Amino acid sequence: MWVGLLLLYGFLVKQIYAHIFLLDDQWSFYSPEKNFSGRGIAPGDIYSDLFRNNLTQNPLYGEGDQDLAWVGRTKWTYEKIFDLTDDITKSHEIFLHAKGLDTIASVYLNGQHLFDSRNQFVANAVQVKSILKPNGNTLRIEFDSPVNYAKKQADLYEKLVHHRVPPECPPGIFHGECNANFIRKAQSSFSWDWGPSFPTVGISRPIFLEYFDEVAIIELSPLVTKQQDSTKFNVLVDVFIFCSPSINSFILTSSIPELNISQATHFNIRCSSGKSIKISNNLSVPAENLKLWYPNGYGSQNLYKIQVTIQNEGHALAKKSAKIGFRTIELVQDFVDEANRTKGRNFFFKVNNIPIFLKGSNFIPISSFPSQNHTLRKQFLFQAMKEANMNALRVWGGGLYESETFYQLADEYGILLWHDLMFACALYPVNEAFLAEVDAEVKSQVHRLRHHPSILVWAGNNENELAIRAFWWYTPGYLVNDQVRDYVKLYRDVIKPIVNKLDPSRPFLLSSPSNGILTEEQGGVANSPSDQHYGDIHFYNEFINLWEDFNYQIPRCATEYGVQSIPLKSTMTHWINESAWSYGSKSMIDRQHHPGGIATLLTMTFLHFEIPKECGNNSTAQNLNSCGFVQNSNSFMDRFAFLTQVHQAIAIQVQTEHYRRWRGKLHPDGRGNTMCALYWQLNDVWAAPSWSSIDFDLNWKALHYFARRFFAPVIVSMYLDKNEGVEMFVVSDKTKPLLNYTLSIDLMAWTNGFKPVYSANKQLDIKPLSSIQIDIDDELRKRYNTQNDETEYVIRATLSNSKGLPVSPTAVLLPDKLYKIGTSYYGNAEVASVSKLSGNEYEISLKASGIVPIVWLDLKAPIKRKYEVLFWFSDNAFVMTQEQVKVVLKIVASNAEFTISKEDISVCHIASC
Repeated sequence: MWVGLLLLYGFLVKQIYAHIFLLDDQWSFYSPEKNFSGRGIAPGDIYSDLFRNNLTQNPLYGEGDQDLAWVGRTKWTYEKIFDLTDDITKSHEIFLHAKGLDTIASVYLNGQHLFDSRNQFVANAVQVKSILKPNGNTLRIEFDSPVNYAKKQADLYEKLVHHRVPPECPPGIFHGECNANFIRKAQSSFSWDWGPSFPTVGISRPIFLEYFDEVAIIELSPLVTKQQDSTKFNVLVDVFIFCSPSINSFILTSSIPELNISQATHFNIRCSSGKSIKISNNLSVPAENLKLWYPNGYGSQNLYKIQVTIQNEGHALAKKSAKIGFRTIELVQDFVDEANRTKGRNFFFKVNNIPIFLKGSNFIPISSFPSQNHTLRKQFLFQAMKEANMNALRVWGGGLYESETFYQLADEYGILLWHDLMFACALYPVNEAFLAEVDAEVKSQVHRLRHHPSILVWAGNNENELAIRAFWWYTPGYLVNDQVRDYVKLYRDVIKPIVNKLDPSRPFLLSSPSNGILTEEQGGVANSPSDQHYGDIHFYNEFINLWEDFNYQIPRCATEYGVQSIPLKSTMTHWINESAWSYGSKSMIDRQHHPGGIATLLTMTFLHFEIPKECGNNSTAQNLNSCGFVQNSNSFMDRFAFLTQVHQAIAIQVQTEHYRRWRGKLHPDGRGNTMCALYWQLNDVWAAPSWSSIDFDLNWKALHYFARRFFAPVIVSMYLDKNEGVEMFVVSDKTKPLLNYTLSIDLMAWTNGFKPVYSANKQLDIKPLSSIQIDIDDELRKRYNTQNDETEYVIRATLSNSKGLPVSPTAVLLPDKLYKIGTSYYGNAEVASVSKLSGNEYEISLKASGIVPIVWLDLKAPIKRKYEVLFWFSDNAFVMTQEQVKVVLKIVASNAEFTISKEDISVCHIASC
């Protein structure tokens, strides 16, 4: 019996065009190798089905990734038995569509082989009318082990070319699987430095029967373009269809109803059962009639519905629609100094002729089990990005081409997507079979996604060009020149022509990082990738003081940079036993996949903060056994986890503001004009030490609250130069000038309460899209430079408009060595009152006895767990420099109604968390 959703398309006057979705729990699964069977769900994956059938533990709990390693090394079969209704059996054409199978699959219907699938990112469709019967149909999908398949392909390729293709295996600390570069599935499913190894198997995207008499639309793929000097946009409307041999004539009508624009095209065509056909027409749209689509912070995200109808003899046979936006994208790479070209080229994007400073983060897969329904998680993350003043997100190349929901959210929230293709941190085979898979994959995904206005740029891969020149892997028999040859063949010779042909509406880059035009000029692999004078860079260094501005590069664009932190106890003990909540426990060590991260997290953090008292007076960051590094010590871990988050937040603030200050400015050697700051990373796939700003349970870390401030449209930015001198800037992303603004500067001492020891006001006019340096008074410099260990100053700065209203977040410059201050000088903060506002918002009043670094508010774990609360505060992880502060708590989602009281809010700071 069918258990599914019947969706009818078009006007069912003459012809039938319908889907029967097989999205239900009426699937069975079993392993021909092991004694496991149960009921499965499509879309889904074997790990989730095993857990749902109580055959395994939750794979994300404890050491589930290691305990369940056998799952990805096992063959699995999914099967469904179903009947057909009369309207289906009487239709002329019936197709089986599998939008995504993960990954190595053979599909059978009633015992007859239909097709083999070898690519998670490619859909399959096949005519099945002659195979179906009215009752008792059996659809069977046999999945090979992705781990075993990848190894087999690597071994076969070695026999063909007489060398291995690096990297063969991930570092041992990943607890991962080998040869991820020999299978076209999410590379990170075999493990990464931020995530576990779960080589998923299953029906990863919708699977359905499509039945019709004359025409069915497979895909609608609009392409919006505009010539630079044109007054009109062109919308190329590509429509991919199946059609019956019984029809040879029809009309395609494309329209944008809101603009009263349409175009009808008559087709005389020879249809062939089982083969898809592309038909097209064009819409010309005057720009003057449009409301353009803008990224967040620059205008509205205007979208228009485009719909297509296929008609014959006055009857609608099929209809489909999509939403599109009208905008232009230009990647500027002119010389910064035409008279001295050695200074390099600019690298920045214009959207609708506005130079956009890209502010945002990097996105990894939404989950280790992405076929589950993660709509709520995605909505929350996009809301959180917009709340943090982001306008860009990099879709990282080791994961997935995301679901349609993801791209719709990006369109709606105005988040520009720097979109890698799915190749990362590896070299790849270039034999005919692999290149054929890549060809089909890239064509399929570009056609599917190119209508989304949010996609800013395509990049061929993540870090593979850099890996070659940095000699990441030594592989016997595979010299660097041979690696370059194969790399160029894949990305320049195969992928680039496909993307440029199918999507001329946005730029294509061979890699990230790359040197842009220079990479192309040097044959596809630059001599020195990540040159600060060209393209984009990735930057990581855990052996420097990350709070010092002068330690950072001055690139054109920074698309990856970051530092780790640990989720707080409420998240970690949700996924590991509370007895394992100590830094040296097996669970904590097993979840730290970053080589060297166990040591560097300690040394980086305690470079700035006081070592907890449990460690004794003589303890150092390198010798913490006395306070529970090996033995269980909840009090140490509670505070240490928070300190890692504060360290991460300040480090990323310093680096991000460094990049923002170099907007529109050049170093004498040509570096500068920086226009991108995308930190690594936004989200997590499990609870573990990682670079994320939002943890796996969707709690904002300190970094995300900092990001809301350092990504604000207008900021005051301060830092200390190499001589401990104070430097101050105002940076504006506003497209209009800010006239007659007041910059208020206060110098505050820990020993003087909330009363500044020095204050000054400056009147400013701020140019649009600018970074301007502020002259610091000699008196302020003199007072700051006479500081001592006990009374190091805090500098506070705010920018207000002519009406006295603040237009930037309050900027605070803390001392680098906070452990020198002494906790006795810190004030304490407490919740004075909580009052309910309208909707799901609460006002929280805080009261402090002195300057408090850094105030941290949180909902207590019991209420978060009981009500599954998603929330954020209007401000958090801030320095309290006044006696009273009010913040708003916003409840975004919960599983039931509840009320917040004072007792449900915790408050702490760096010496008391």
